[in-house]
This record gives sequence, C-alpha cells and structure tokens, in this order.
Amino acid sequence: MSENTVNTVDNVISTAPSTPPVKEFKAPQFKDDTLVLYFHPYNFQSQKVILILYEKNIDFVPYAIDLANGEQYSTWFLNINPKGDVPVLQDGIFVIPGSSHIIGYVENKYRGDIHNALRPRCNNPAEFKKIEFFESIINNLPVGALSLGSFIHEDLKLTPKPPFIGPIRKSCLKNNDKVHEILKRSIDDTETNKASLLRKLDLQDRRKRLVQSRVEFQKILDAIQNVLRYIDNDFKDNAEREWLISNAFSLVDVSFGLLLHRLYQLGFENYYWSYGKMPYVESYFLRFKKRTAYQKLMPSNFKILKDIWQNTPANYKIGAGAGVLGMAMFAALAHK
Repeated sequence: MSENTVNTVDNVISTAPSTPPVKEFKAPQFKDDTLVLYFHPYNFQSQKVILILYEKNIDFVPYAIDLANGEQYSTWFLNINPKGDVPVLQDGIFVIPGSSHIIGYVENKYRGDIHNALRPRCNNPAEFKKIEFFESIINNLPVGALSLGSFIHEDLKLTPKPPFIGPIRKSCLKNNDKVHEILKRSIDDTETNKASLLRKLDLQDRRKRLVQSRVEFQKILDAIQNVLRYIDNDFKDNAEREWLISNAFSLVDVSFGLLLHRLYQLGFENYYWSYGKMPYVESYFLRFKKRTAYQKLMPSNFKILKDIWQNTPANYKIGAGAGVLGMAMFAALAHK
C-alpha cells in the first residue's frame, strides 16, 4: 500500500475546530544549506525518518506541518510535494519526498565516521533476500488503517496510551472527516496538482470503507498477527541474534521497532504478544525501547518537541502551527 494509506490517522491528531477551513499557509524560510525535514510528530513514516536521522547522528531542522488544518495542501507545500504527503526532506536545492526515497538518500550520503550505516552491504545472497522479505512484509502493513480502525471497533477492548487515549481518539475520528473535506476543497481549488490529489482522495475513500467493516478490519489484524508470529518464530530459531537480520541494528529494525511501538500506543500488546503469546517479539521491543535514538524520538523526553519549537519561525508559531505543536505538547505532558 502507498504511504497515503499507511499514514492517514497521523494526519488528524489535533485540537483544531471541526469546521474545515481552506486557507493558505505562509512558506517557511531557511538558509540555503539547511537540512530541513517537513513532517508531523505522530505520522508513522515521519517517525521512521526521524529515528533514522537520529541513529545516523545527522543534524537537521524539524518543521512540523499542520496536517489537521490542511497545510499539506497549501501552495507552498504542494510545490515541493504535489502528493501533499509528509515526510519531505529538503537538502539545499534538493527536495526528496517520501520516506523510502529520504531513507535511501541519507543512507547513501551520510556514511562512515559518526554516521552509522543502517543498510548492510552484505555479499550473502540468503541474507540479502531476508532483508528484502522483511522490508516487504513490514512496510506493506497498513498502519494508518490499523490506527483509525482501532478507534472505531471498541469490541477489541484495547488499552491505549497517550496520545491515543479516549478524548484524542474521538477527536481523531472527527478530524479525519474534516481533513477529508479539506482535501476535496483543495482539489476544487487547484489545477496543477489535481491528478495527484484525486488519487489521494480515492485512497482515503477506500480506506474509510475498509476500516468501517469489522470483517475487513479483522483481516488487517490477522495480517499483522501473521507477520509478528513469523518474526517471533524466526527469533526462536535464531535465539543468539539480537536484531532482525544480525546483531547489527538496521533499517528493517527501524520499521519493525516503530510498528511495535505504534501497536503498543494503540493498546494492542495484550492482543498480540503479552503474557507469553510472543515472547521473542516482546523481548525485541524491550531492547528497541532502550536505544538512544528511540528515547530522543519519544515526546516524554521533549527532545523532538523542543527542536520543533526552537526551529519554527516566530511568526508561524502564532498562527496555524500552534495547533499541531500544542497537540504534541499535550501528548508529551500526558506521558509524564
């Protein structure tokens, strides 16, 4: 599935009003040599890129896009990514949209010295195939649809953690419809990006129908369980191995570790791996949470939120950006 499908619920975590205004946002200004990441703190693909930047010790400026109020459909942002998606990395004159392209770019550019290599350069064909296989089964899981569906189907009796707690879950459902309306209005107001936005609208419509059905949503839950079970059994057969491919942390571990983190935040740990159901997956998650880069990513430590606030232009803080930053701060406080 595309990143549009995977990350939808992350676009709607906000305390913004329910009326979907269509307004223009002012483009931020940075020095020409600045490495800027346009993202949202709770967007799954954005989190992957941020974690990789932290793992590779790359200095960057985080700039939060106000997804809930439609900044991703503003003229300035569509000029750098006609799909209206985050994340987007801007390295001087180079603009790299989409997490997979960003990851490939930084992995190739920043290697050696203090920059850890996260994509193994292995000559072992079997190991290379395993990397491709894990990347395929993990990255194709519809995390956004999973998140949104978990808010709808209360029969699952989950134990969500901040920011996906009761009041926020209800706001997410309301804002999901709001963002959908903003997208439709943006399509009516534009000509140059209409085709890309129409494809995005179609994906969102199909996702909405999918998660509303309990039968179809169960298929998503089962698909995730199959992936987790396969990995749990693989660790059982290779108990001496610390990470998915070897004892070296890799890009595949970024994807899998953050998948487990999202499942934990949504309250799925008892559904999937706790109480001895998948002991190797549970042990893996405990190791993943101890990594320094993971700790920097988590709002409870305020690191990423502090960076966002310090690097957001002062005139923007007063306007639309305050909504998403305020929501992020609320979530951070809820973690304490």
